[in-house]
Amino acid sequence: MPGPGTVLVTGAAGLIGSATTRLLLERGCRVVACDDLSRGTWQDDRDGLVWAHGDVSDEGFLPSLDGHGIEAVVHCAAHPGGRSLEEPSDDVRVNALGSMRVFEWCARSGIPVVYTSSSAVYGEQPSTPIPETAELRNGTVYAACKIACEQFLPILQDGYGLEWTVLRLFATYGAGHRPGLAQGIVNVMSTQLLSGDEIVVKGSLERVRDLLYVDDAAGAIAHCLFEPSARGRVMNVGTGVETTIRDLIAQLCEALGRSIDDVAIQEADGTVGDPHYSVADVSRITEIGWRPEVTLRDGIERLVSERTAATSDA
Repeated sequence: MPGPGTVLVTGAAGLIGSATTRLLLERGCRVVACDDLSRGTWQDDRDGLVWAHGDVSDEGFLPSLDGHGIEAVVHCAAHPGGRSLEEPSDDVRVNALGSMRVFEWCARSGIPVVYTSSSAVYGEQPSTPIPETAELRNGTVYAACKIACEQFLPILQDGYGLEWTVLRLFATYGAGHRPGLAQGIVNVMSTQLLSGDEIVVKGSLERVRDLLYVDDAAGAIAHCLFEPSARGRVMNVGTGVETTIRDLIAQLCEALGRSIDDVAIQEADGTVGDPHYSVADVSRITEIGWRPEVTLRDGIERLVSERTAATSDA
């Protein structure tokens, strides 16, 4: 896809999908925004945006979009990893079957796809920035589905000529997350801090994460959508910067004008499959011209500002 055209974005009401949709519209694309609105909340009616409400795992949904002249697909729709152990069948239905519906439709229609995979595919790794060549270790149902989807794509390339790009996004955050305790480490911590002075942390405070602001994630997706050298490649999307959960909480407190000493922090049992270390080696994607722009401090300030404004308006 050499320039702006019509792009289908699945999961367009969610955190990453909504940011990607807005960026593509700004760049002159027409966007068909797909979401079943089961979790995502963002909606808009600006010029160039067409909504298609539906579930990508439903057999007839994607063929119903044939008349829109779609030239490329960004597949962000997913069942959240934080719910995959409690809802494993839903996770497989959406993340494996739903993704295959998208991939098959793209393959049969000759439409390229950018697939948003996850750093979850790496599982537990040594404490050094993780390259794309690292062994994949599926410690969760969510990760197992993401790995399967990555492996579907080359098969469909061989069988149909499907053009694809896989982006393994590291821990992505932003105000577009619905406040809650099940999805996104920054979202979980900020939700608790905005509602009181107590935090329950599932796992060690010394866990290390690569925290990616959502606008940077959207920028990487848009870059790879229009970059021919991204086709047929698997690439990490992160910052390469290490942040402990303890440091994350401290930065959230600072943005809220509070002291971490005034917060009661309780360490609870960790989540099944949650690794101690998850930081990206981003050399592969920077070689094709993308780099993150938002520092953690700036990203957290944006998140807190938007969340507190939303609370004031409620």
